[in-house]
Amino acid sequence: MKKYKIMFIHGAGGTKSKWRAMKEYCEEALYEAIDLPGHGENEFNLITSIQDHAAYIDQSIQEDTIVVGHSMGGLIALELAARNKCVKGIVLAASFYELPVHPKILDKLANGEFPSSLFHASYSSDVSEVLLEEEKTEMNKVPIEITYADFKACNSYLDGTDRLTALDIPVCAILGKQDRLLPSEPAKLLKNLKPDIKIVEIDGSGHYIMLEKPKEFSEALTMFTQELEQQTV
Repeated sequence: MKKYKIMFIHGAGGTKSKWRAMKEYCEEALYEAIDLPGHGENEFNLITSIQDHAAYIDQSIQEDTIVVGHSMGGLIALELAARNKCVKGIVLAASFYELPVHPKILDKLANGEFPSSLFHASYSSDVSEVLLEEEKTEMNKVPIEITYADFKACNSYLDGTDRLTALDIPVCAILGKQDRLLPSEPAKLLKNLKPDIKIVEIDGSGHYIMLEKPKEFSEALTMFTQELEQQTV
């Protein structure tokens, strides 16, 4: 049975550390969590579009890979799948085919402020205080101008519908049932657009499902990965 590499791509204003809880559940030799340009340990390089992020990553995918993208990372995954034949499956982790951002949020980010309301809306109502404190520290790893560019890129991205409907590779969406950042009933909307998409909804989780519910997230990812690998026996 063929084993696929798994590439994790973080979302807007994040770093590869958003996937830190996966280390306990993933086979280390087979996965890679990356920092997008200007994020975390990656050198500063302002990228202002989803397409340009995908172009940056594209050259590094040279073996059969499943791309797992959280939020903005999911949009990047759609673009990567459209341009790179080594992408054999994608996972939209708390993601969608479009991610519009409210103008008030963009205004605050443009003025150097991350809205506290957005931060708290990103997690479920019963998220642990320990995780929230960790996440407040994580925010300092990305310059606010990079975070603003990320959210602006999400807001400007209009190709997701075409990318998702045109894909001929397996797609899975892992969604948190308490996610307040995605549109209402995202599973239904995704199914309407792509009937063969696999949907997994996780109870008790907001937008950061891989941090709030890492065991359940990893189980859903493993199931999708194994199904894909079995098809290539």
